Amino acid sequence: MLRRLSVIAACAAMLALSALPAAATTHSSTHKLAFPSHSGISAWGTYKLTSKGIYVNICSKDTGSAFAVGAVAVGTNSSGSRSGNLGAVAMGHGTTQCRFGTIRYSSHLKTYLIGYTSHGTIAFKTSLKKIF
Repeated sequence: MLRRLSVIAACAAMLALSALPAAATTHSSTHKLAFPSHSGISAWGTYKLTSKGIYVNICSKDTGSAFAVGAVAVGTNSSGSRSGNLGAVAMGHGTTQCRFGTIRYSSHLKTYLIGYTSHGTIAFKTSLKKIF
């Protein structure tokens, strides 16, 4: 009888733990990145907070006449004194480039777009868009 009660108690505990809401789990969900708008470039991506930092998947597409365009995600520590970034640069009209990786600093995340001329100079750089 005692063995049967302990099995019932163990089953009830397992059922209660499996019914926890998704927010109570240790895994974070994937979120979409937002980018500033600029003509000649299309950018998209996702991010996910992990124990190692921010896992980022980022893509850019050259839709205009710039020599190269890029989409960049920048992660910083809480004071902003340290940062890491990940970017995808597409070279040539109609080309798409995607990159993925982990940014070590995860207190703040911002994005921006950048374009280059064929001489290697910066054609444009948007302002930073705050994600969190």
